[in-house]
Amino acid sequence: MEELLNDSIIEMVNDGILSMRGINNLIFIKSFIDRVASKKFIDKEAVMNLEKKYGVRPNIITWGDYFQTQMATTLHVLSDDEFDRAVDTLKFDIIASYTIFSEKDRSFFEWVELTYMTIMNHKEADFTPDEEEIIHLRILMDYYENVGIVNNFTESEMYWFAGFQEAQAQ
Repeated sequence: MEELLNDSIIEMVNDGILSMRGINNLIFIKSFIDRVASKKFIDKEAVMNLEKKYGVRPNIITWGDYFQTQMATTLHVLSDDEFDRAVDTLKFDIIASYTIFSEKDRSFFEWVELTYMTIMNHKEADFTPDEEEIIHLRILMDYYENVGIVNNFTESEMYWFAGFQEAQAQ
């Protein structure tokens, strides 16, 4: 059985560091990411090798595990409202990543990578809005490729996403 909360953050739960709302958000983000990810954070063979070598199975195996523990350990200091926004941002970015990259050919991926590298190699600070957009596009591309995002989004998630897009357009 797959756990709702990664073992890495159980101590935070037991110590009362995370609110119930935060815990619910963390459960959501793990199940959401695991549902739309076609790749594991660590593949089965690597898990078996690590377990054989060290006698213990790694705690973080799926991308859901990764995002859940990252959010718990880095964002636990936020208010519940701020934590909600962080979860919504990640959810939006994951759906946007699929929406943007799923039907693009390899040349678009290469253009994003080349443009990103050009920006990063020639600038240290004060990015223009266009440069910030490319940097964000590269993050979305990394999500798409590394997590292997597939269209297992629910109808309500897509409706929520469309609502955000409409609000931004106005």
